[in-house]
Amino acid sequence: MSNEHTEQEKEAMKEEDSKLDSIAAVVIILSLLAMAVFWVSNQ
Repeated sequence: MSNEHTEQEKEAMKEEDSKLDSIAAVVIILSLLAMAVFWVSNQ
């Protein structure tokens, strides 16, 4: 059995990785924004 992936599979995996990366970035930004709003509102 070969562990090689076809070019299409590689491309699909890259797209999925970039989707996950962008979702993670949005979640992190929203979390930081929520913490900033919460912190400011308590001042």
